[in-house]
Amino acid sequence: MPDQNIRMLLAKKKIDVHGRGAKLLARELRDAGMEVIYFRFGTVDEIVNAAAQEDVNVIGVSIMTSGHLMVAEKLIPALKEKGLTDVLVLMGGVIPKVDFADLKKTGVHEVFPPGLPGETIADYIRENVGKVKLS
Repeated sequence: MPDQNIRMLLAKKKIDVHGRGAKLLARELRDAGMEVIYFRFGTVDEIVNAAAQEDVNVIGVSIMTSGHLMVAEKLIPALKEKGLTDVLVLMGGVIPKVDFADLKKTGVHEVFPPGLPGETIADYIRENVGKVKLS
């Protein structure tokens, strides 16, 4: 899929004041040719509704505080319920590596630690968008 057709919802918790990394990633992905919708959310339903309204291919959730497992455990079933099973779901931020496997078991496709170059994430998106399903 050409980059200009990739639409990503990059979501960050409203209560999380550490948004610099997410904003930097949004800019890097835009520079890589993707359309990025930066979204501050309070509930998982807000993410799902925004993803449906914006017709995105990718949802990226940035977590700099705790709660990543709870978000994933609610997000994946809510996306399935809404019929958004072909959306690539990514998480990143300050997430302990010990939780990566559990996040993937819930249905998150990939988890990225902080500090990665945006191009690494852009490459992953290009390689996987449109090729995955939420199971």
